[in-house]
Amino acid sequence: MCGISGILAFNQVGAFYMMNLAKSLDCLAQRGPDARGTYIEDRYAVGHRRLSIIDTDSRSNQPMKDESTRYVISFNGEIFNFQAIRDSLLREGVSFHTNSDTEVLLQSYIYQGVKAFEELVGFFAFAIYDTEEQELILCRDRYGIKPLVYYKDEDKLLFASEIKSIMAYNVPKTIDKASVHQYFQFNYVPPQHAVFEGVQKLTPGTYLRVKNREVTQHSYYQLPVYNKKTSTPSYEEAVKEFKRLMEQSVVDRLVADVPLGTFLSGGLDSSVITAIAASHYDNLHTFSIGFESLSEFDESKYALLAAKRFNTKHHVFQLTEQDFNDHLFKILDYIDEPFADSAMLPLYILSEKTAVHLKVALSGDGADELLGGYNKHDAELKIRTGNYPKLASAFFQLLSPFIKEDRSTALGNTMRRINRFNAIKSKSAADRYYALCLISPPEVVDRILAEEFLAGAQSWKSRKHEIVKSIGTFGKDMNDVFQADFETVLQGDMLYKTDMMSMANGLEVRVPFLDHRLVDFVMSLPGDYKIDGQRRKKIVRDAFGDQLPHEIVNRKKKGFDVPLQNYLYRNERVRTFLQECTQKDYIREQGIFDEKFAAQMVPLKGKVQGDAEMWWAYLVFQHWYKRNLLK
Repeated sequence: MCGISGILAFNQVGAFYMMNLAKSLDCLAQRGPDARGTYIEDRYAVGHRRLSIIDTDSRSNQPMKDESTRYVISFNGEIFNFQAIRDSLLREGVSFHTNSDTEVLLQSYIYQGVKAFEELVGFFAFAIYDTEEQELILCRDRYGIKPLVYYKDEDKLLFASEIKSIMAYNVPKTIDKASVHQYFQFNYVPPQHAVFEGVQKLTPGTYLRVKNREVTQHSYYQLPVYNKKTSTPSYEEAVKEFKRLMEQSVVDRLVADVPLGTFLSGGLDSSVITAIAASHYDNLHTFSIGFESLSEFDESKYALLAAKRFNTKHHVFQLTEQDFNDHLFKILDYIDEPFADSAMLPLYILSEKTAVHLKVALSGDGADELLGGYNKHDAELKIRTGNYPKLASAFFQLLSPFIKEDRSTALGNTMRRINRFNAIKSKSAADRYYALCLISPPEVVDRILAEEFLAGAQSWKSRKHEIVKSIGTFGKDMNDVFQADFETVLQGDMLYKTDMMSMANGLEVRVPFLDHRLVDFVMSLPGDYKIDGQRRKKIVRDAFGDQLPHEIVNRKKKGFDVPLQNYLYRNERVRTFLQECTQKDYIREQGIFDEKFAAQMVPLKGKVQGDAEMWWAYLVFQHWYKRNLLK
């Protein structure tokens, strides 16, 4: 697990930017604290920061050249089936000089070309350069677990693991206005766009071929599309196969030459992973977060139940208000584009504390998108089937003017969810899906942005089609929703958050639910194998329910929520910062926000004047802006 950065110059002007490689690598230091290396020639330069996980010997440091020195690879990720690929290549007469998956990947490409990418099991982002043909290949894993961003102009192509590493080459920092509009809608910039114009996130499951200034993008993998006309296994057969593939995925991800453990939240997904891992890995360490004095946010008692069942060495980190105050600006300093999923705060702290004990942790990321774990999935299924209490819905609609929506209270949050349900139930499937993904509706975002800035942001509307293009293709079946979640929510939010917060602490996080063999199988199944009117993640509960504490099997999903209103509103540094970036002169010079809206972003007497989610998104954006555009 590492960080990579590189530049392919098309002319002498582009070659001038190669001097920034060292600065670009410095931006990736936290991703790879164990080693640093570079390869430089006339028109190509690439660097690598290494976090040593497999074959920690220095011979496996990167960039790595093959024996002929024709090919150079810089690789971020892990290939879990590298031993099988290595054995196959040995039978073909290929020789190896290390025990690393990096060399196996490079030799497999030399032997098979891009066909080699199809057999990789793992998560990865890499660059392979052919010095003889002067051809560059950039490749990203199937679901975007590992990041890879790039920038191209007439003089050069830049690539890196993080946007901040791209910007270190001194390219123009021009804000993409449509991306800002989308950020305030979703709390993140949806794939494959970025907050800066010209920067792109490489589409998962694809590779770029760069030669003679020409850049072509090719797909080596596509998410399977459910086809109800094809033969489907019985539910009982599907449960059995799901269990087999899930166990194989976890076991494959236990390969490491360094200590390994699991994140254990006490939810279904992490408990399944821990159950399997504990049966194959001695003295497994597990890690969870609790919230001191805030029981409504604290799941640590369920994590402890699972830890006792599986006899793990369990670590619980009880977070206090001071923990959030101490870490907030450190976390905001690290993110390289506006990102306001507040779950990044405890995830960063969990990663930091876990990294003290080990270098690799397994996580349940991807299960909700794959198997229907979100509240929005339940809401969408109810609308598609008409199976919801219509009288109760109408009754709450009448009460709506008298009960304030508030995520921090049970009644207020219930009213928020019911109002949202009532507002979308008559929309088209595509519009409904888009609405269910939103934090703030587009019309609300329109009101917070300055008129001139808003006029330049309207291309967000054409991007909406990218998000909803698969919706409505299967009738009542929910597979179209899962497919859309994979391509938007999973890539843009969940995987970005996990990668950034873990790698900021030099911790590798592996995600067994995103083994492509498991995903391909699950995506081929009818939606009601995964979610029905009574249960979400139905097939998981039936496959592993007898191995887990019944309190975990039967409990409702609880997200990785953060008590923002309890902790951050009272933070004096936050208040001072917001006072600075809501001044009229600052807002006018910035030219992004409506002045009346900005004036409401300073908490009064420990309370936010407007919407709490919008307040948090504004705080994150302004910190990003000051750090990236004003320094």
